[in-house]
Amino acid sequence: MKNNWMMMVILAAALCGCGKKTTANSGVATVDDLNQALSIMSMGGKHAPVSVSDLMNFPTLQGKSLPASPGKKLVIDHSKHLVVLVDE
Repeated sequence: MKNNWMMMVILAAALCGCGKKTTANSGVATVDDLNQALSIMSMGGKHAPVSVSDLMNFPTLQGKSLPASPGKKLVIDHSKHLVVLVDE
């Protein structure tokens, strides 16, 4: 009983610290968001995403759009395991 109570307290404390962060651009994914999703998807044991559009299926990115950068496009640099901006 005491262990159950302690686990509930720890779980409640963890959930309080995991609140959703909101920004003015909450509808647009940032490069940091994309890199975090890439990292998680790559470690998940499944195949790593081939393109940035594959990353948009990640749960935290659903409903968001890719950031717009005139003359640039987002690609996955597979050697560095990062999403980077390159010239079109």
